[in-house]
Amino acid sequence: MSHALKRACDQCHTLKEKCRRPSATTSCERCVRLNQTCKTTRNVAKPGRKPHVARKLSYNLPTSSNSITHNAKTLDPSSSQTTPYPRFYLPFDGGLSSNPAQFPKLDKWEIHFLNLMKDIVAPSPLDKFLIGPSFRESHHHMFVQNLLRPAPSPILKDATFACAAVLLGEQYGQYTKTSVEVGHRRAALAVSGLRSLRIYKEQDLVTALIVGVSMVTFAMHVSDGQPFLISHYTLTLVKPVYRTLLDMDSGIMDFLMCLVSTETFECLLKSELPTIRVGEHDRYNVVDRYLGLSSSLFAHFYDICEASHLIKLTGGRVDSEMVERLDTIQGSLERWKPSSSPETLERFTRSEVVGMLAQAEILRLAALLVVHRIRHPSGQRDKEALQLSSAITAKIDMVLQATGRSIPCTAFPYMVACFEIAGTEAREAVISKIHEVVTFSRQWQLQVTRSLSSVWNARDRGDQIYWFNIDDYIRMNTYIKGLV
Repeated sequence: MSHALKRACDQCHTLKEKCRRPSATTSCERCVRLNQTCKTTRNVAKPGRKPHVARKLSYNLPTSSNSITHNAKTLDPSSSQTTPYPRFYLPFDGGLSSNPAQFPKLDKWEIHFLNLMKDIVAPSPLDKFLIGPSFRESHHHMFVQNLLRPAPSPILKDATFACAAVLLGEQYGQYTKTSVEVGHRRAALAVSGLRSLRIYKEQDLVTALIVGVSMVTFAMHVSDGQPFLISHYTLTLVKPVYRTLLDMDSGIMDFLMCLVSTETFECLLKSELPTIRVGEHDRYNVVDRYLGLSSSLFAHFYDICEASHLIKLTGGRVDSEMVERLDTIQGSLERWKPSSSPETLERFTRSEVVGMLAQAEILRLAALLVVHRIRHPSGQRDKEALQLSSAITAKIDMVLQATGRSIPCTAFPYMVACFEIAGTEAREAVISKIHEVVTFSRQWQLQVTRSLSSVWNARDRGDQIYWFNIDDYIRMNTYIKGLV
């Protein structure tokens, strides 16, 4: 047996699972079953026993004399026995949930999920949302910090529990059923609290954004989630005080941009108007934890949505005034460049900069492709559309090969690009790569797959699809699948 065969893949190694695969060049059974990328990229460990030392965060967490774990064992909520867990899960203190005054009425699964999420440093379920590892610790810090404030808001707690449950449930298959049950219970309370929230001070604004982002994350991980409605409601709530956000910590604005991107991508498909237009210069020389250097593009995405919405209202009529408006948008997109100074980019690794620049170009090309399809329905000027499509998918492939990770917020560009692909073999190749490109959640992978299938079927029937009614095809296919 070769040396490669003796090594478990990275996923199985992290979970201390048996890694079964027929050869060194094939994926293991577990990764195939969970639709995960199977790879072994970690360094070869030195022989000998490892010291029982957990990696600490650079910020402090509260200690407690009532710790639920002090060694390499964690209480399994489903039994009274202790079960070994990877050392990443060793608490660095007594456990946030061990303070009954701060966390009353937690059931055993909620305690478990909270401590797992708190103690993970890397790899973390939160990593897939970030433009790069440089944001990992600050993002994790913010996640935990919400629970450490004096008298934290109940809806922040509920949102955090709901989010932690589904994130860990998706990453570790043995938690799936329980995580959804815990998540739904807490998410219902968080959404109810969000609906009753009123913004009187800055902390109310921060609470609204964090709860909104948490609930959108939850909604994208469950089959009956409504991420568009949640993002729309939250943005409507904070819109009257939008200008206040621009003077606050830029990390808070990152949360708003997360909601803006979620709503905007859905509005592009529905030809609806987004809630907030983020100005071209509102995020100048800022690196967003989710959108990298691309924040200012969303002013142009808003303009595209507005134009498409007006065309939809007129039943598809494109008059000379609309042609001029689309020309202006296209010209702005062709001239657009990400705003960043060399000093700003020096804080990030080469891999992160590659990912940010690629993300910006992918989003810009996707915007141009949508403008093209607003002008020309499927079956017309397909050659130009396919060129833009190929440029988007090539850029995504390049980043996957260069960095080994997907780019956040590129599921929509990938889907729009793949609408243009024809031929069974080419489409099968696209479907087989979705799990590498769309890493937000398995539900989102399924949604992208269904949307592609809907549009491809319509194009194969010879339907001339206009952009302003593309969502009708997607919703009809989803409705039919729901009946089957």
